[in-house]
Amino acid sequence: MIYAIILAGGRGERFWPRSRKQLPKQLLNIFDTKTMVETTIERISPLVTKERIFIVANEDIKNSLLSINLKIPSQNYLFEPMGRNTTPAIGLAAYNLFDIDAESIMVVLPADHVITERQSFLNCIEKAVDISQREYLVAFGIVPTRAETGYGYIESGKKISDGVCEVKRFKEKPSQKKANEFIKNGKFLWNCGIFIWKTGVIIEEFHRFQPEFAREMENYFEIGDKSERKKVLGKIYAKTESISIDYAIMEKASRVAVVRASFGWDDVGSWNALERFSKKDKNSNTIIGDAVSIDTKNSIIVSESGVVGIIGVSNLVVVHTEDATLVLPKDRAQEVKEIVRRLNAHKRLKRYT
Repeated sequence: MIYAIILAGGRGERFWPRSRKQLPKQLLNIFDTKTMVETTIERISPLVTKERIFIVANEDIKNSLLSINLKIPSQNYLFEPMGRNTTPAIGLAAYNLFDIDAESIMVVLPADHVITERQSFLNCIEKAVDISQREYLVAFGIVPTRAETGYGYIESGKKISDGVCEVKRFKEKPSQKKANEFIKNGKFLWNCGIFIWKTGVIIEEFHRFQPEFAREMENYFEIGDKSERKKVLGKIYAKTESISIDYAIMEKASRVAVVRASFGWDDVGSWNALERFSKKDKNSNTIIGDAVSIDTKNSIIVSESGVVGIIGVSNLVVVHTEDATLVLPKDRAQEVKEIVRRLNAHKRLKRYT
């Protein structure tokens, strides 16, 4: 049986000031009237019923998440005591799911991605499920549309079947020169963070490469008392390394496959993503909300509250909310996290994060 595991634990700091600690980007309606977590659920729903959808999120956003009517069973929310990257989140879901259905297949989906061409996405899921039956850990590799330095890459190797290859190696975020080389090579794909595998197989890999965490989780699921479980989970997370599933397992495992995917995809990593999925005016501005622009070009203007007036500038990001305003050059959009860091460093300003 196929189950969807939606990872909703990211903080989305590059989308400040809209994104806040208790309301990260996956809980925002950035691209349409629905939140990103809602669209993620809708995207997979033709293959997986709501009863087989689980959400892993940080305890910090519990109230905000539960306030969205996602119509999934209450027991399908798995709350982490603290953020520890994707490995513990996936491990928590895997052991929980194995306890329910030892023959289950996990489809791991980040909650904050934009995917177009849903049918192509679903076709790739079905293809990956078939490959996972052969005991492979399966990753999705997006066919690159540009020499992107902000993504990790997967180099495809020996062909397994149509559109599916063994993974030769994972490559971390490259320099611009390397990214250009990857594009010319043709065998490199964007690592988009979507994974599919048998739950039993990924648990075996946890035992192999994360043995202490695996032992702790097995002991955790033997505890019957809920309050005691919560205490124990906090202790497990407190001593667990913050590490991605790529580093912890995928780069080390021997049977890893990649599905070559060409549907539109974006990890919505910064405000710049808006112009890739939103309409532009005659001056190539992306405007969301109420704004008046004069002699302004190639800019992203977002107003959540009131009107924004902007004159004689180009290549800017301007975001205005009820209590905060962001202005920066588009080519420095990745640096928004530094503003959040500095706000956190000043206790009197923490209300803005």
